[in-house]
Amino acid sequence: MKQITALLVIFFYSFNVSAATIRMFGKEKNGFSQPRYMQEIVVSRENLNFYCMAQDNHFPFSSKGQGSVFYKIFEDLAYKAHVTFDYFYPNDFEKKVENFEQGRPPEGINAYCNAYYEYLPYSKNEYVYPAFFENKIYVITSIQNKLDLTTKESLKNYRGVRSQTDHISSFIAKEFANLKIKDIENYAKAYEELLTGKADYMVASYYPSLIEAYKLGIRNYIIYSKDGVWKMPMFIRILPQLKNKPQVKAMEKYLKSARYKKIRDAAFEELIEIYKNNTQGIVPPTYVNIQQNNSEPQKETEEKTTPEQKLEN
Repeated sequence: MKQITALLVIFFYSFNVSAATIRMFGKEKNGFSQPRYMQEIVVSRENLNFYCMAQDNHFPFSSKGQGSVFYKIFEDLAYKAHVTFDYFYPNDFEKKVENFEQGRPPEGINAYCNAYYEYLPYSKNEYVYPAFFENKIYVITSIQNKLDLTTKESLKNYRGVRSQTDHISSFIAKEFANLKIKDIENYAKAYEELLTGKADYMVASYYPSLIEAYKLGIRNYIIYSKDGVWKMPMFIRILPQLKNKPQVKAMEKYLKSARYKKIRDAAFEELIEIYKNNTQGIVPPTYVNIQQNNSEPQKETEEKTTPEQKLEN
């Protein structure tokens, strides 16, 4: 009887669980071909389906539609916790989120992905703990950096810039305002301000800024701080009636696991490798007239990135 049961289980999964497939995308708005990993997760009566709102331009953190390896992070989470994720990218994203938090979610939407932790006194929605990723803000300088940076307060003595395309929490926005950090239209122009001496430093999320540096051919002309100076935990936010679902409890357990951290970090490492390999030989912009540094940075998941500027939290 046990042998028959085992055979039935194998038969069921062989027809209901499909392997991940890989398709290559051409150069799109985020540049350079990336493999798209899509795995069909088994949908059963035990599965809880999250219909998530996400920002289409929040690359690489909302990237199912962009073919990023970041989606691999959610694939394994979905498989282990018996949940599925379907994404919705509204044009009026911020308005839709506001409605979601005020108890008027768009029809069919029960979750909001990549939510920063904010004080929302009117909202009854729930965060799924712990955060699925801790987005860090780094301080970036040119390799000719002669700044005396030891604390966040020391940044007040210098001119800082940031890209307006970098999504930050309201708390971080207040910190930047206190430091009089200037908003620049995009990463390319912010890097130009930095490398032409119009700015002394730049603040940015690690992965979006590193990808952009590779695309511009300037990775070897900039230095990242030893570690992130600000941390912005990114959560999945759900309607309150889902909080006690067993699938949510399973997801919370999975987010704490070593398995999840390993898969997450490997996905980010692969993402960076794709851009590093696809951008070899790119000539930097003509405004770059400083000597480059040829040492490769260590992985962001390691203790530090080299070369480094020591800056304590």
